[in-house]
Amino acid sequence: MSDRIPTVENCDQSDPEQVLQWIAVQLPFAGKQEYTPGPDQRAAWSKRWDSLAVVYAPSLAKLADENGNIHVSQLPQPKLKLRVPHRGQQHYLNGAMQWVDIDEPELDPVALPNIAEYTRHEQEFVAEQLRYLGVVKDAAQVSDSAEVVDSSDLFDPADHTVSGVNGYLLAPIPLSEKRRVIAAEMASKKPRQGILNAPQNRGL
Repeated sequence: MSDRIPTVENCDQSDPEQVLQWIAVQLPFAGKQEYTPGPDQRAAWSKRWDSLAVVYAPSLAKLADENGNIHVSQLPQPKLKLRVPHRGQQHYLNGAMQWVDIDEPELDPVALPNIAEYTRHEQEFVAEQLRYLGVVKDAAQVSDSAEVVDSSDLFDPADHTVSGVNGYLLAPIPLSEKRRVIAAEMASKKPRQGILNAPQNRGL
């Protein structure tokens, strides 16, 4: 489609990579900011939406009979389904989620054991494995001294614009750092809604 603005009229309805590109125009992004992705990303999104049987309602009118009815057999069917993470946190940042074929069987969730039901020997065996993996540290490895952090090195949202803060929060930084920045913004004299209400920042 080159770089022209996709519309319902100029998107090829028979091409999965074009049929729904017009949806991906001026999408809400951060605050009052909007975003239109490039041609390659729009094509990928259109193909995904088409695979999920997303349909533009007015286009269904062509399928209606003389009485204005459409049989369910004429409706498109999804080709993909979302497989949520079968292990780990059910969080949107868990990269284990996948879009898979609609007929692909589900995976059994990983069941976490109740360590309280283990014998003392079994508990110690698990504890030794956790120490070996570094999940649990020996007392000798734990330092009782506090680490002093120079606050001047921390990102201060007050020193940056709304777009600058949102850009920083989109970077691959620890979740704890994102929450610290949001907390600092909330504690400011005039919290900026363009940061606090940005979709990608909600729930931090």
